[in-house]
Amino acid sequence: IINAEDEKIVAMLKHMASGSRAILSPMCAAVGGIVGQEVLKACSGKFTPIQGFLYLDASETLPDALLPSDEVALSGTRYDSQIAVFGKSMQEKIMNQAQFLVGAGAIGCEMLKNWAL
Repeated sequence: IINAEDEKIVAMLKHMASGSRAILSPMCAAVGGIVGQEVLKACSGKFTPIQGFLYLDASETLPDALLPSDEVALSGTRYDSQIAVFGKSMQEKIMNQAQFLVGAGAIGCEMLKNWAL
């Protein structure tokens, strides 16, 4: 007997398997920044590193239902990883957006880099 909680877990596993070939650059940048900061803390001994483990939950970014195979099919572009996770229609919406950033300091440069990736 599968209850509602088990169905959520099964759906999450199916999403993970569906997008397992994807490498999302903004997610890699975020995790890489955290890891780099923690390594510097540990090496310098100046600040205390995070004790325990990091749990990053971004499940709300996934589509509600599994996407059909033609929606996540590889197209040979640099956006294949995003298409594998979010689908072609969502990638088209992302590409049709126009953004304007005022001030490209430390945080603005990172935002510009993530938008470019």
